[in-house]
Amino acid sequence: MTAEIPQGGTALPVAVIGMSCRFPGAARPAEFWENLTSGTSSVGSVPAGRWVDRLARPSSDESRDGRVTAGGFIDGVMDFDADFFGISQREAQHMDPQARILLELAWEAVEDASLNAANLSGSRWGVFVGAAADDFRLGYFAAGNLDRFGHMGTSRALLANRVSHVLGMRGPSEVIDTGQSSSLAALHRALSGIRLGECDAALVGGIHLNLLQQVTDQIQLWGGLSLDGRCHTFDEAANGYVRGEGGGCVVLKPLDAAVRDGDPVYCVILGSATNNDGGRSGPGVPSQDAHEEVITTAHAAAGVRAADVAYIELHGTGTPVGDPVEARALGAAVGARRPAGDPVRVGSVKTNIGHLESAAGIAGFIKACLALHHGHLPPSLHFVRNPAGVPLEQLNLEVVTRGEERSFTPTDAVGVSSLGMGGTNVHVVLACAPMAATDEREEVGARDTVWCLAGRSREAVQSLARALLDHDFPTEGCSVADVAWTLAHRAQGEHRAAVLGGDWAEIRLGLEKAAAGQGLAVPETWLKETRPGRETLVALAAEYAYTGGLTKIRDTLGFGARRVPALPTTPFARETFAWETHRAAEAAQTTESARTTEAPALPDFTERWTATAGPSDRLWLTRSFLEDELRAVLGGSTAAPDPDRTFQDTGIDSMTLLELLDKISAATALELPDTALFDHPTVNELATHVNTLMEKRTETRRG
Repeated sequence: MTAEIPQGGTALPVAVIGMSCRFPGAARPAEFWENLTSGTSSVGSVPAGRWVDRLARPSSDESRDGRVTAGGFIDGVMDFDADFFGISQREAQHMDPQARILLELAWEAVEDASLNAANLSGSRWGVFVGAAADDFRLGYFAAGNLDRFGHMGTSRALLANRVSHVLGMRGPSEVIDTGQSSSLAALHRALSGIRLGECDAALVGGIHLNLLQQVTDQIQLWGGLSLDGRCHTFDEAANGYVRGEGGGCVVLKPLDAAVRDGDPVYCVILGSATNNDGGRSGPGVPSQDAHEEVITTAHAAAGVRAADVAYIELHGTGTPVGDPVEARALGAAVGARRPAGDPVRVGSVKTNIGHLESAAGIAGFIKACLALHHGHLPPSLHFVRNPAGVPLEQLNLEVVTRGEERSFTPTDAVGVSSLGMGGTNVHVVLACAPMAATDEREEVGARDTVWCLAGRSREAVQSLARALLDHDFPTEGCSVADVAWTLAHRAQGEHRAAVLGGDWAEIRLGLEKAAAGQGLAVPETWLKETRPGRETLVALAAEYAYTGGLTKIRDTLGFGARRVPALPTTPFARETFAWETHRAAEAAQTTESARTTEAPALPDFTERWTATAGPSDRLWLTRSFLEDELRAVLGGSTAAPDPDRTFQDTGIDSMTLLELLDKISAATALELPDTALFDHPTVNELATHVNTLMEKRTETRRG
C-alpha cells in the first residue's frame, strides 16, 4: 500500500483493520452492509418474553395506553459461549450480557483483522468501550438473588477490563460514558491513546441492550420516542426516535504500521474532535454552536476542507428539536463553505436499525467504514420532504435517498457525528484506504494449497466450512492462496479439518466434504493424476488435521499472499443464560420446594473413601471428588478442569478457591489452612495432599 492521504492535518493517520457487529437484523458486517444497500428497515416489535416486569415496583405509568413497543432488537441476547472464553457457568450467569457480547465481538474483530488472538497476550493493545446502560444490574439487584460473581459481573468497568483480561492485553482499558455519544467518544479516546504512545493498537467497542420496559417508558414520558416506530431523519414527519440495541467493535492501528505489516485496511481515520455544549442550551438539547465547532476542529485535525467532504453520517435521531439544530450546524460548518449547488450528502443509520444510544456512534462509524470500503453510499430511509425548520437546499445539504456508487478518491473525506445527552459532541473524519502498490507482492494465481479450518468442537469446524461455502469472496484481488494464508494465521482450536485445492472449484468441493464432517478433503483429481509436491502437501494437511501441526503448512504459503478481510469468523457454541426474574421471597420458596423433591444424596465422600480399597483407587476417588466440587463451585461448567494446570492459570479467583476449600473441609473433616490451595496449586497436587492427610488420619486411628 501507499499512504496517499490528505496532507496538512495535525493527527497521525490511523487505519481500521478489522470490525465486527451485532446489530438489529445483522450478526456480522456483511449482513449489515447488505441490509443498508437494500434499504432494509430492521425495526420491529419487542421480542416475546423480553420486557417482563423485572423490577420490584411497577412502571410509573402502568395503566397508560399507547405504550411504545417498537424497536431495533438483536437475537440471542442472553446467549454466550462461556467455555470458549474459559468462563465458568456460574460466573457467566451473573455477567452482564453486554460484557458477554463484547467478548465475542472483540474476538471476531481480531479474526477479521487476520490476526491470531493468542498472539495479543502481553501486547500494548488498548480497549476502549462506549457504554451507558445498566439494565441488567438493576434487574439483578431487584431479583434479590445475590452472588459474589455479581459484583464484578454487573460492573460497567468490566465491560472493557474483561476483554483486556481474556486476551491478555496490557494497554489502557477504559469504559467511556458520555450518553448517546459514548462509543464515538471511546473511539476518540482510543485515537488519542495511540497517538500519545499509550498503546500500539486498540480495540474500540460500543454496546447497548434494552432489557427493561421501564427505561423505554421513562423516555416516552420525556417525549423522545417516535409513535409510529420510525426515525424520520431530517423529514417533516420527524416525531422522535426509535430505541435500538446492539454492539460493534473495530480494530485500530497506526496507518504506517498497518501498511508495514500488510494488514487489510477498510479505511483511514484522519482526525477527530470532541467538546461539550457548555451550558449553551438545555442538558437534553444540542447546541448549534458547539456542534459546528466540533466539526471544524475535527477538519483541522484531519487536514481537510469542507469542499473535500463527500458524505456525513449524521447523528440524525429524527426528533423535531434535534434535527434542525444539527442541520444548521452542518450547514454552517460544511454547506456554506463549499460551492453553492454542490450539497454534501448526508444520511443516518438510525433510519435502518433505530437509535442504539451508547452504541449509536460505533454503528454510524461502521456504516461509514463500509461505505468507503465498498465505494457506495447506502440510502437513508423514511425521507420524503424536509420541514421548514430544516431548509436543506439553503444549507447546501442533501439526504441520500437511493444508493449511489461512489469512487472515493484519496482527497475525499467522510464525517461521522454523534451527540450525547448532556452535551458531549464528537466528530470523526475518515478517508478511503490507501491504494495497494502492485510491486509490493508477487501476484499469486492458481496454486495448490491447504485451507486450515479449526474450532473448539467438530460442529464448530463444520459450521465454519458451511459459512465459507456461503461466503461471497471478492472476484478480484483474492486467490485461494490468500484465504489459505489468512486462515492459517488465526488462533487454532482443538478440532480441525484440512481442505486441499488449487482453484475455487476444488476448494468448494472440499468445503462440502468438511461441512459433512470429513477431516481431510482431497480433490478426486489429485488421486488420479499426480503432480510434483502434491503428495507432500497432502501429508502436511493430514498432519494438521490430526495433530494440529501448522508450521510446515505456513511455510508452503510463502510471502505472496494477501490477508483477506471479512472472512467468516470462528463459530461460537452459544448456550442461553436466562435472566432470573423472581424476587428473593420467590427464590426462597423455589429453593425450599426443590429441597423436598431432590434425589437422595449419595453417601458422603469420607464414607466412600473409607470403603475404597487400595491407595491408587483412593487417590483416584479423591481427585474425582475435587474435580466435581470445583465444577459445582464454578456453576456446573461442562469443561473438565485440567488436573495439571494451576488454579491461577485456569483463571480461578481466590474467592472461588476459598469456597472450594470450605467444601473440602466439610466433606473430609480435615482442618485445611487457606495456604493449602497455594502450596498445592493444581487438582492433582491438592488431591495427593488431601489423600495423604486422610491416610495419616486413618493410620492414627488404627494405632
